[in-house]
Amino acid sequence: MNEALATAPIGVIEATRDGEITAINERAATLIESEPDAVIGESLSAGFPTAATDHLSEALDDEPSPTDFEEYYPRIDRWLAVDVQVDDGLRLFVRETTETHELQQRVDRLDRRLDRVQRIDALIVRVLQQVLGAADREEIATSVCDRLGGADRYDFVWVGDRAFQTDSLQVVADAGTAPELRDRIDTALGEPDSLPGQRAVDTGETQVIDAFADDASVPRAVRQAAFASGLQSCLAVPLQYQETVYGVVSVYASQAEGFSEQERAGLETLGRVAGFAIRAIRQEDLLVADTVTEVTLSVSGDSIPLDQAAAATDTTFSLVGAVPRGDGPVVCYVTPDDSVAEAAPDDDVTAADDAAADDETVAGDGTLTPTTIEQTLHDYEQVADVSWIRTGNDPLVQVTVDGETPVTALTSWGASIRSATYRGGSTRIVAEAPPAESVRQLIETVDETVAETDLRAKEATTPSAESVAAFQNELADRLTDRQQAVLRAAYLADYFESPRGSTAAEVADSLDIAGPTLLYHLRRAERKLVAAFLATDPTTPAGDADQ
Repeated sequence: MNEALATAPIGVIEATRDGEITAINERAATLIESEPDAVIGESLSAGFPTAATDHLSEALDDEPSPTDFEEYYPRIDRWLAVDVQVDDGLRLFVRETTETHELQQRVDRLDRRLDRVQRIDALIVRVLQQVLGAADREEIATSVCDRLGGADRYDFVWVGDRAFQTDSLQVVADAGTAPELRDRIDTALGEPDSLPGQRAVDTGETQVIDAFADDASVPRAVRQAAFASGLQSCLAVPLQYQETVYGVVSVYASQAEGFSEQERAGLETLGRVAGFAIRAIRQEDLLVADTVTEVTLSVSGDSIPLDQAAAATDTTFSLVGAVPRGDGPVVCYVTPDDSVAEAAPDDDVTAADDAAADDETVAGDGTLTPTTIEQTLHDYEQVADVSWIRTGNDPLVQVTVDGETPVTALTSWGASIRSATYRGGSTRIVAEAPPAESVRQLIETVDETVAETDLRAKEATTPSAESVAAFQNELADRLTDRQQAVLRAAYLADYFESPRGSTAAEVADSLDIAGPTLLYHLRRAERKLVAAFLATDPTTPAGDADQ
């Protein structure tokens, strides 16, 4: 072997046409993990590592012929690219390609993972579309099971409905071929905290079983039935909206650790959307019901910040409206029964004034101060924010509550709160629920957040029906001629569209009035229109005085 080949950066092996090795450079000896002196005189078939498919031996059979190939050699755990040249003798050029193959394997694995994630995401999207279009809770459960259970990825799926009074589960839909497991699940659901699905409901958190064989928390009969059906792992996701858990979806796979992080995230999204859909169905039932169930509750306990604040300020708070924010908290609009002193401009309040306000519950004229009420409410962890809408003789404060309170529990459950009175030591709440819903469930939901709950009254009521024409006529009586003209012109000019078809200035020009004049009348007309729709007492809607 000449000097250039002996020092080449690639492996070089020279042999006779009969395959006897006559020379090998250091790089080739390193690649095949042999000493140069040990392989000189050996045959290529003996000196070269053995592969599963021996391309080299095939190239040397009978009459040697030029060839090239790539092969994996288990003994040295390397991929080698071999180029065989034939002249008077044989010369093999050897390069390692292990890194290239490993890179390609990683790419292939990522491609397979991406394909799997995309298929799972597409599946979840189809399920979500069906869930959002479902007419009732049973249809939601059936949609989830039919789609997930019919997928190649998952072998068995069941959806359980939560009984609020006991927190127990009942299977309402299932899909897949595991009849024995289905029977064992029914039996195990009668035992507390026995299945990951039950734990998901109890904790409001996703539960994962990576391998049934390694998890003794699952009843033995359930594990045996899962093994018999070829199932090894499970993921249980609560069907939850805000703080309320309505049920669970449990998904089983035939592989151990069968759920990737992406799958878990997708199924958790499904659980939240299904919970939202269940909540929306409850609210829709309430809106379209011919009759509703009105309940009056008396509650007490330290988890009612408005009641605690009423006691601390020696007043009574009345809830005039509650708006769920959509992410858990509820915005409450509350009126103190006493007058509240007008808030001073910030520039007029000194540090000394602030310190004095901390120690005073009322102002000099006997009225409550905004600062005192605000500071008192902020002392409770369930209060996220406080701001004043108006002070004086007709005060209104906006209080955002979060966490476990009767108001958040009721709104998460799907009830509509009509009113509430906080007297400092006792709270009275009036709420409405669809007639099909269990009053016992409603009470149990509230009772989880307070020390004591009493049902004071329950009555089936019929919402008063009013024709569109009657509503329009009554509203027209409350609007001035100018307010009606401004409202109609703005509506016909697409002022209320998004994007607007006309600006306020353009509508004002069409009526030959100034822009501020148009906005003045438009705001008052809008207030009367909204008040007629939202006022709790339709006979005296807000805004009648603004003529």
